[in-house]
Amino acid sequence: MPNGHSHKEYGKHKYSSDHSRTSDCEYNCGCSMGPSNSGGPTGLDPFGTCPNNSKDGKLLGGNADYDYVVTERIRDLSSRLYAAEESLKRVSPSKAKLADELASLRAKLVTKSQIFDKLRYLIGDGT
Repeated sequence: MPNGHSHKEYGKHKYSSDHSRTSDCEYNCGCSMGPSNSGGPTGLDPFGTCPNNSKDGKLLGGNADYDYVVTERIRDLSSRLYAAEESLKRVSPSKAKLADELASLRAKLVTKSQIFDKLRYLIGDGT
């Protein structure tokens, strides 16, 4: 955990219930959300966890809460990326394997095309 702190839980951002305009997070973290524009400080998700909304009501102080939330977000995103990459490896064959399979299918197609041409000739189509 950042700065040696143990596990800490934070809640979501809180915005005005008026969704027709952009509003700032009520916890004053710098995030905002609106109908056409949402944003906030680097590393924070304006739809996610708010570093100023500690579930135990106690903030670490300074940038520690911000650092903690951003570090946890990076860990979560890294974990999800790793899982996605592993899933992709399981379902997508290598380019070399695909190239070999394509070459094999093309060879079979040429052979079947030649057989078809011979059959047409024998039947009398002769084209």
